[in-house]
Amino acid sequence: MATMPPIVVKIGGSLANTGRAREILGLVARSPRRIIVVPGGGAYANAVRRDQAAQGFPDTQAHRLAILSMHRMATDFQSLQPRLRPVTSIVDITGVLSKGHKALWLPWPMVEHQVSIPQDWSMTSDGLAAWLAGQIPAAEVALVKSCVVPAQASLFDLAEAGITDTQFPAIVGQAELGWHVLGAGDDARLSGLLGIPQTQV
Repeated sequence: MATMPPIVVKIGGSLANTGRAREILGLVARSPRRIIVVPGGGAYANAVRRDQAAQGFPDTQAHRLAILSMHRMATDFQSLQPRLRPVTSIVDITGVLSKGHKALWLPWPMVEHQVSIPQDWSMTSDGLAAWLAGQIPAAEVALVKSCVVPAQASLFDLAEAGITDTQFPAIVGQAELGWHVLGAGDDARLSGLLGIPQTQV
């Protein structure tokens, strides 16, 4: 398993409301794989959406606030799993993974000046997770969702259904990433992806 590629695992912020995030982070901590966790914005990002609708500020501002909401969720995730190590750069990620730790990505320092990243709601933590995976040699990307994910659905089917953001398929395709989208009822697949035998789950 040590020779398997690193994997970026985006954990939906909504899973924090159900207690599922704690379980998934526990699996991450036990996994032998090199893992970079990307937190979703969850309730914090939903608050940005509500504020934007009420106040009318532009998508560029909403985008910045939504990214910062991922930082807030990262704080929650680290409280749930203290073994995660916060990272803000590729150098940080490389160093943390080389020491056998799991990384927890704080996106703002890396994406603040990235003009190639859309500054609107087409790019959420889904697309950012794929973008990050594209910066790491041979990395895969996995999204863990709270909804049911149809088996055998294509990237574009998932985006059209609103299960992923609209940028995720394009970024995965451009970077030629190995990808996985897991949802409710996909516990066995998630454990297998993380390299954890079912007898240990």
